[in-house]
Amino acid sequence: LPIYNEYKSYLRMKVKRLKHTKRVLAFYKQNFGFQEPFQILLDGTFCMAALKGKIDIIDQIKKYFNSEVKIFTTHCALRELYQIGPQVAGAHKILKKFPKHRCGHENAALEPTKCFQTMVSNGNPSHYIVGSQDTEQHQYLRSLKGIPVLYISGSTLYLESPSFQSRKEANTKFKEQDLLTEYEKETIAKMNKSTENVPKQTRKRKRPKGPNPLSCKKKKSEIKTKKCKNKKSKIGEKDDT
Repeated sequence: LPIYNEYKSYLRMKVKRLKHTKRVLAFYKQNFGFQEPFQILLDGTFCMAALKGKIDIIDQIKKYFNSEVKIFTTHCALRELYQIGPQVAGAHKILKKFPKHRCGHENAALEPTKCFQTMVSNGNPSHYIVGSQDTEQHQYLRSLKGIPVLYISGSTLYLESPSFQSRKEANTKFKEQDLLTEYEKETIAKMNKSTENVPKQTRKRKRPKGPNPLSCKKKKSEIKTKKCKNKKSKIGEKDDT
């Protein structure tokens, strides 16, 4: 039972990680134009962590992303491992397997952090996912928008959630975009035209009417004088007789 419970919790965590990755990739697809196969840019620190955690980079990344990927590195990243020497020979051998993207620093190599920063500058037009264990690099990439960060924790891959700048950019795009479809726009335009052609109905003003005679009561003084006149007229008639 303890082994079964451990295996069950392991599967639960694995499913949770895969769902998280799916959400993050969908976010970058929808808001920043990322497409499959995803392009991943790796440095030497990532390969060192993969070697330590016994991770087959190509196989594990494909499974983790559940899609086809293209993995690249740069001349500057390979140059750094070569200069360090035999203690990182294993990581250098792994990194050499991947094709090199032209970074423009072939004649004068830069530090991999600065090299990668130039590769993703101007809004990351090539839609790179940066794989690195450098925490300073992570902090810099979080300050930009539209750059996913991949790293290794122990012996598992982890795709970082979108940064604040990326979420902010996505919110502004969502507010600016027109949510109406073409069909809805056409129908609304037709309705507006039909309402313009309809002549406006002018309402007749109600004129003030005269007072209702039934509602107007005679004054008591007028009633009394009329009664007195009637009585006098009747008395006069009697005297004549």
